[in-house]
Amino acid sequence: MSDEIITLVDEKNQVIGEVDRSKMRFGLDFHRATYILVFTTSGQLIVQKRTLNKSFCPGWYGITTGGVVASGESYLLCAQRELHEELGINLELTCHGLFYTEGEGFKIWGKIYSCLYDETQHGPLIPQPSEVASLHFMAIEDILANRDKQLFTKDSLDALKHYVNKLTQDSSTDPL
Repeated sequence: MSDEIITLVDEKNQVIGEVDRSKMRFGLDFHRATYILVFTTSGQLIVQKRTLNKSFCPGWYGITTGGVVASGESYLLCAQRELHEELGINLELTCHGLFYTEGEGFKIWGKIYSCLYDETQHGPLIPQPSEVASLHFMAIEDILANRDKQLFTKDSLDALKHYVNKLTQDSSTDPL
């Protein structure tokens, strides 16, 4: 089985090459990823508890569905692929822009998407066993307040904060 090939970018998000995932220098190399906020009809987010075999933040909560953009893949195709792989669903995605995040082990240019999931309309979720230990339904306010001191992956938390800030900015510039 061949290794996943990842798109490498520079600090301005310009493609500079590709690399086998196993040879990626996480924390040094810049790469692209997608972040999909999956909302339920009641307004909650579907949050994934990561499996313990994940190399990045095992057992932590990922607020978003998504993943690393593969070589030759657009952000949108990556988001659609990841949504289907991780949750077994295909939904219309709304783009909320690009953001940059970095932390221990990552330098990412991410694109944020959102979608609305309705079990009666879209069928049951089918979590990917190798990546998703369990699914949880959480309100944005509860995630941001984090009263229960959950371990959320920093990059997905940054994506959520970017989404909330963008919504706040957009609503403050809209004419009444």
